[in-house]
Amino acid sequence: MKPPLAIDDGDGAPVRRRVLLEWLLVAALTAALVVGLSLSHATRRADNVVFDALSALNVRAPDDDIVIVAIDNRSIAEIGRWPWPRSAHAALLRGLAEASPRAIAYDVLLPEAARDDAELAQALRGAPTFLPITFETPGADGAAYDLLPPIEPLASSAAGLGQVNVHFDQDGVVRRAYLAERDGALAWPHLMALMQGAAEGRPAPSRATPLPPEQRRPLVRQDPVMISFAGPPGHFRTISFVDAMRGATPAEFLRGKLVLVGATADGLGDRYATPLSNHTEIMSGIELQANLLDTLIGGHAIRPIGPATAAAASLLPLALALAGFLYLRPRANLLLGGALIALALAACAALLIFGRIWAPPTPALAGLLLAYPLWSWRRLEATNAYMMRELRDFAQEPDLLSALSEPSGTALTDVVDRRMTLLHRAILRARNLRRLVLDALQGLPDATLVASLDGQVLIANREAEALFGPVSGQVTVADLIARVAPDAACTEAETQVEERELTLSDDREMHVRRTALTHTDGEPVGWIVRFTDITALRAAGRQREHILQLLTHDMRSPQISILTLLGGPGSNGLPPGVAERIGGYARRTLSLADNFVNLARAETDSYTLEPENLSDILLDAADDLWPQSSARGIEVAILGAEDELLVDADRTLLTRAFINLLDNAIKYSPGGSKVECRLKASDEAVTCAISDHGRGMEPQQVASLFKRFQRAGGDRIDGVGLGLSFVQTVIHRHRGAITCVSAPGRGTTFEISLPLSSSR
Repeated sequence: MKPPLAIDDGDGAPVRRRVLLEWLLVAALTAALVVGLSLSHATRRADNVVFDALSALNVRAPDDDIVIVAIDNRSIAEIGRWPWPRSAHAALLRGLAEASPRAIAYDVLLPEAARDDAELAQALRGAPTFLPITFETPGADGAAYDLLPPIEPLASSAAGLGQVNVHFDQDGVVRRAYLAERDGALAWPHLMALMQGAAEGRPAPSRATPLPPEQRRPLVRQDPVMISFAGPPGHFRTISFVDAMRGATPAEFLRGKLVLVGATADGLGDRYATPLSNHTEIMSGIELQANLLDTLIGGHAIRPIGPATAAAASLLPLALALAGFLYLRPRANLLLGGALIALALAACAALLIFGRIWAPPTPALAGLLLAYPLWSWRRLEATNAYMMRELRDFAQEPDLLSALSEPSGTALTDVVDRRMTLLHRAILRARNLRRLVLDALQGLPDATLVASLDGQVLIANREAEALFGPVSGQVTVADLIARVAPDAACTEAETQVEERELTLSDDREMHVRRTALTHTDGEPVGWIVRFTDITALRAAGRQREHILQLLTHDMRSPQISILTLLGGPGSNGLPPGVAERIGGYARRTLSLADNFVNLARAETDSYTLEPENLSDILLDAADDLWPQSSARGIEVAILGAEDELLVDADRTLLTRAFINLLDNAIKYSPGGSKVECRLKASDEAVTCAISDHGRGMEPQQVASLFKRFQRAGGDRIDGVGLGLSFVQTVIHRHRGAITCVSAPGRGTTFEISLPLSSSR
């Protein structure tokens, strides 16, 4: 399929090249934008909006094994102001231990010493309990950070220590977490990573010994995970701290569960904005941790693709859009653009919901939204430049109807005015030219039709309407022929013949000729069909045939009778000289009739061309003249006849032509000499050079050699001067050429060139 890059202007190369360069510029700019946005994360805010909207569509039931023990407003009211004594925490842990949970994450920072730490340490050992640690950055006295672990003996009594750092995006919303914080070889896992290990039966990793402050380096966050939020705040199963501490919760509710203990009360400051939060309800820190744990143990972790992969994925819809610019029309491109935008968003949603993969869509959308107006602008610029160039070139072309054209009068004011004026003049010239074409068509003496490629008649001149009657509506060339020649009605396929003859119902004979109507680039767009009345011409042809019959029979018969009488016993009464002269005149008259008939038929008859070996034709001609050549001792040598040289030929006529040439060469050669025939083939043609060693000819004789009734050798040899005219006619009808080279005393050479057969 030819891409519709631009309007074609004949060869179309400059226009297509300009539009292709504009396309390459748009492709380079938009691709650079998409790659830059993908690698720089400049569109993260917009991507986050899409992520939040899709997260709201991905709400699910949380894992039943996760239970939150909330330090809520009721617990604060009943137990007292925060912070609580360690005995309250110990009482909760003892109550939880009796229910045998699988593991406990106690998300309460305990960095300060208290008098009842021993009681809490004892309670921590009753069930696998993980405690949080946090960092202060930068640390004191120039340290990279300060580590804030639980106080001893709490730290050593816990099943493990995990960091609970929170990562905020640029808009202050928590969407991701890092499962490890690393300082060189030291790594602190996330508290929920420890809970995931406990849920899967893996032992907690060994605790790293903190580095001295002077050896600490800035922390590096590792193993990023985008949180797949199960639901909005309040989505997880939750019990009050005070109820669990007092044993009001059934043990079966907590047995084998993953228990998260944390603050949800107002005023404790542990609340965060999440994708599922709204303006009035934000999520507590312990619910955030519960969502992270649900993400990890349920296999819902969302992995963002890398920048390079994001760039490649974002370039795919842009590439499809750019390909559409080359092959689709504007309306189809607009539909394609909308489909690509919808497809990009749908693919992003499908990857997030079903594949747990986050592919930011904004770079792809930005590339598409920029590409369409940018391409429209550059294509419009290219089209405008093309139109102006064509209008200027058209204005400079010779105007066939300059006297009818509008004079260029007023001065042009601005660019738009100049363009409008050029366009107006071009339209005026086109209208005048259309009028000229129609008038010329109407003035043609033959019935003429202009038809489309499928034979639909578009225009008919007056002569056509006089021949066929009114031409209107959906009518074809075949329909019109059926009107005037019902017996010769033909199908549309038969009207596609370039030339044919037609006999009308009133016995008139028509020659129908079809000529292709082409565009400026040579592409056929229709046909011009002309109907020429050849009734008188055919009558003249028939009369000519009668004359040829007279020549071939009525004039030949008396001459043959004279020769017969002269050869019989009745001629003995004539003097020998008189009988010989009468016989010569009779033979000359007979030769004149034969040559005239041969020439007439060579000029008018239709040739039956078939692949023939030119070597065989030349050998046949030499064999036919063997009696004449052997009688005079002349050798006819054919060189190159061993090769097969195929030409499209009417064998009878072409053989007759070579017989005439060889006959002349034998006649004008001295006895005992040699006539040479050289055959030679090239890539596209075969040549035959026939040379004799006769007396040759003067230049003026060579110049008029192929004219009728001109004899090559003057009066020395009998002839009527039609043989070479016949030869030239036959060679030309075979799309060949014949030349003659001769000089007095140097003999004569005829060279014939014929095209090689297409079937070789």
